[in-house]
Amino acid sequence: MGEFYGEGFSDNTGMGQSGVSTASGFQINNLNPALWVRNRFTTLDIGLIGQYKDITSGSRNQRNAGGNLGYVSLAFPVHPRWVIGVSIKPYSFVDYGDSTSRQVQGTGAIANYFTTGKGGLNKASITNSVQINRYLSLGLETSYFFGNVRKATEVSLPVSGSGDYLVSLNERTTYSDIAFRAGAAVRVPLKKNKVNLNLGGAYSFGANINSNQTTSFEVTQNSFPVLQPDTLSNNLGGILKTPNQFQAGASLEWPLKFVISADYNRQYWSQYRGFAGADDNLRDVGRINVGAEWLPKFTSLKYLDIVRYRIGFSYGSTPYMINNRDIKDASVSLGITFPMGRGYQNLISFAFVGGQRGGTGSGLIRERYGRVVLGITLLERWFQKQKID
Repeated sequence: MGEFYGEGFSDNTGMGQSGVSTASGFQINNLNPALWVRNRFTTLDIGLIGQYKDITSGSRNQRNAGGNLGYVSLAFPVHPRWVIGVSIKPYSFVDYGDSTSRQVQGTGAIANYFTTGKGGLNKASITNSVQINRYLSLGLETSYFFGNVRKATEVSLPVSGSGDYLVSLNERTTYSDIAFRAGAAVRVPLKKNKVNLNLGGAYSFGANINSNQTTSFEVTQNSFPVLQPDTLSNNLGGILKTPNQFQAGASLEWPLKFVISADYNRQYWSQYRGFAGADDNLRDVGRINVGAEWLPKFTSLKYLDIVRYRIGFSYGSTPYMINNRDIKDASVSLGITFPMGRGYQNLISFAFVGGQRGGTGSGLIRERYGRVVLGITLLERWFQKQKID
């Protein structure tokens, strides 16, 4: 499946990916389907992601960078107690390459080995979020997963005087199916409505995603086939089983002033099964996310007083264990949202994340990463129809 992008948008990213229990109503909170109903205005959210990595293993070091569309999401109220949302976003990505060289046994020749992977899964969703009463809201997200992952293993074999042989094994797996995510949120006013206690939870149901795999084998020399390409399997059917996940959070909210939130989420990766039914020795893992948001003075005429500032922290295990060692992932984040446009009805947000996972040692890799999320939010006036008074 690859690595996951996560469900949070730019504002949640700036708060350490926390926010299962709280939403401002100015931006879409995708961590919990029940919180979409807080968006009382038609809202369009668009996000872009950029990432830099510094990877170290023993004496070897590598740096790389990349970017992608993070999400496109639209929320529109159809009733004061009912909001429908649509969104499309990448769900996971595969992007790696590895090369090694070693001597061909019994000869003095050196063979070069290459392993690469590209692709990922995408997610198109429809969310229904309903306010049940003054305190409780519920939400259901219905998603369609689609995409493909391409993997290749190649060996370059030297042949004196006539160019190298390239032996290739190519595998393409296509995925498509439907999955569901449900959520609930409670807001309880305290101290004469000056403070709100928020509680929230979301549950992602594991899905059996239909898969089709085609594997081919070929041998070429100077880009010309030496043998006829052979299709080892063609549209072989299978299932990719994704894990269940639950998220729970609590927050204290001083409306239009200050929010502090804490979340816990757990993914049951022991339930995962790959295309061939292998569990890949993955483990159930938990993660803690905490964050805060501060708005100096919502009614101020000074621009910097209506800018939102965020800070967050995230820590947890990854599903992998290498040489009997847990692989941890920890990060800190900062975020800021600037009002834009006439009447400041639109927003532009930045979230900055710095973290590390893994470590140094025998057989281990340490990955230090930096991530930037740019979010653009357009509120109702962008969609408002002209009227004659």
